[in-house]
Amino acid sequence: GLSVKKCDFKIPMNNNNHHTGEISTERLIVRRGQPFTITVNFSAPIHNYLQQMKRTFLIAQTDEIQTEFPISSLGDKKQWSAALEEQEPCFWTLCVNTPANAPIGQYTLLLRASQASCLLGNFTLLFNPWCQDDDVFLANEAQRQEYILNQEGIIYWGTENAVIEQPWDFGQFEEDIVDICFTLLCLGEHYQGDKDPTQRKSPVHVCRAVAAMLNCNEFKGILEECDPGQYYNGTPPSKWLGSGPILWQWIESKCQPVRYGQCWVFAAVMCSVLRCLGIPTRVVTGFTWAHNTKSNLSVDEYYDEDGTLLSQDKRARLWTFHVWNECWMARADLPPEYSGWQALDATCQEKHEGSPSFCGPAPVHAIKEGDTEIDYDVCYFFAAINAKCQVWIQRADDTLIPVFGGTKYTGNNISTKSVGSERCEDITHKYKHPEGSLKEKEVLDKAYRNTTNLETTTTSSTRQLSSIPTTLEEPVNLYIQLQSNSSLQLGEDIPLSIAIFNLSGEEKAIHLVLGVQSLHYNGVPITQLWKQEFNFNLQSNEVNHLKVLVPYSWHGKELGEMHLLRLTAVLSDEDCTYLAQEEISVSDPLLTVELPENMVQYQPSTAKISLLNPLTEALEQCVIAVTGRGLMYRQRKYRLGSVQAKSTQELQIPFTPTQPGPRRLTAQLTCPQLHNPKSYRTTNIAAA
Repeated sequence: GLSVKKCDFKIPMNNNNHHTGEISTERLIVRRGQPFTITVNFSAPIHNYLQQMKRTFLIAQTDEIQTEFPISSLGDKKQWSAALEEQEPCFWTLCVNTPANAPIGQYTLLLRASQASCLLGNFTLLFNPWCQDDDVFLANEAQRQEYILNQEGIIYWGTENAVIEQPWDFGQFEEDIVDICFTLLCLGEHYQGDKDPTQRKSPVHVCRAVAAMLNCNEFKGILEECDPGQYYNGTPPSKWLGSGPILWQWIESKCQPVRYGQCWVFAAVMCSVLRCLGIPTRVVTGFTWAHNTKSNLSVDEYYDEDGTLLSQDKRARLWTFHVWNECWMARADLPPEYSGWQALDATCQEKHEGSPSFCGPAPVHAIKEGDTEIDYDVCYFFAAINAKCQVWIQRADDTLIPVFGGTKYTGNNISTKSVGSERCEDITHKYKHPEGSLKEKEVLDKAYRNTTNLETTTTSSTRQLSSIPTTLEEPVNLYIQLQSNSSLQLGEDIPLSIAIFNLSGEEKAIHLVLGVQSLHYNGVPITQLWKQEFNFNLQSNEVNHLKVLVPYSWHGKELGEMHLLRLTAVLSDEDCTYLAQEEISVSDPLLTVELPENMVQYQPSTAKISLLNPLTEALEQCVIAVTGRGLMYRQRKYRLGSVQAKSTQELQIPFTPTQPGPRRLTAQLTCPQLHNPKSYRTTNIAAA
């Protein structure tokens, strides 16, 4: 009888048309809602078997679902269909169409004629941001290039006044990543108890299944979280350069959690997985984030009488920064105004019983407008970026007194990498109305009304937003200003500038305590590094200006992984206590990457990496790791040994670019005294 000799999936052409050529040149990977072409080669001329070939079908199936559709002269672009485009004695050329809402997955394609079926091959089906009928359709080509196809990104750390760029290699099209993503999706669905395989047509479902796998206490997720600085038998989160090594290690260890991750690592790996599956995704950083508030709009911070931050509440606290994701999609399950960017946070949150520990996908528009009755954890995001923080002083007898001037606002300088450039884009206005505006007050009032009208016993993720915070009324007797540089180079002294105003009508006896404390990024204090006390009298309507230099020898001892310092000034008289505070970031030694201006594919070239040691002591056991997709094969390591105090050491790196277009070279320094500083340079490689 007639059989199929072979089937040509026309992989280079189809993958190129479907923007998947970078994923593979050896297997068919297509996007839903867009046709692809195959040629079936039969063992004999078809006209000899007309009765057998009268009714022929294609079958597309995964492990859970199967779809059968006839081969006809006309295909239906809205459904699974196959149109006969070209017919020769021994060949059929077929145009296969998948619906724009087909479940994504790894499919087998079979040909059925009469009662016999024949395997044609396998293909992978992804979401399609280029297809207007797909829920993830994104109209702007530059945004599609950035949020689907760009494999290199930037993640922001630091403080709102001193943002630090961290390079990250998303590597979503690297070898085996697409298979790992489907393994991960399958496990996420299993752990969440999702039994319906057709749910994979929904980007909301896929986002939640992936988020459930990123960081889990309930079951084995991809990454294990730990307290900052506690990295026993694992990789410190700041040492990771990209998602690929994490995903490869996870799959090679038979899905054992990889040690260790923190918020930016969860968000970066999530971005890689969702971009690979075809959902437009970006990484977002917010500065001063209220974590684990359980939807409460009021957060408290506690200091002792010397201005040392106390870690009283282990759960709810202000983080210096937090990193999450946004995914682009139409929300078929919600009113149309909630389509667009959706906030998704894989970092564990403490929520009520029975809820997953991740948050989202929450419509960013709903967060901005305070529409907390919308499910998907809108209220958690809303509280995290709208809570106000009241500062308290805990006296020696454990009594608490409120502090004047200590109120802090959350959700500042929400930032992401801009499209097509390495510039930082401020998107705070997408999440919040201007601070202090009438619209902001209306939104806060609405959010409070929405949630207090709901039953607090609800099983949905909408919880009561309690207590709209009011700022402690400021007395006008005394006023304090504290200023410093928002960013310092490692090895520099800290210049403090303090101004104390006596606005009362009488002389005041003043007690002032200045302090410097090192912090983890999640608001946990490390240690008090420096303190100085002052006592003086201040006449009525007088201003006292103080300038103090905090030596590096004092504050450089225990900077912590993120090099974050909190500066405090506690001012007290016989009536009240006042507090001013600033957070500063200490920059790492200068690691610079230089590349030649005009580089051509396949032509040998040389990069220069320089390390400046600004300290008065040598940097020991220095190792520089260098990596760059399309510039060099795998990561290379170079041992520098010791770099002497106040000196610069240079390294020449020979390499031959193998891929044209924009390419990034990243360098990372490892040495016992520092926490993995990185640097990068992007250049354009001309095609040979």
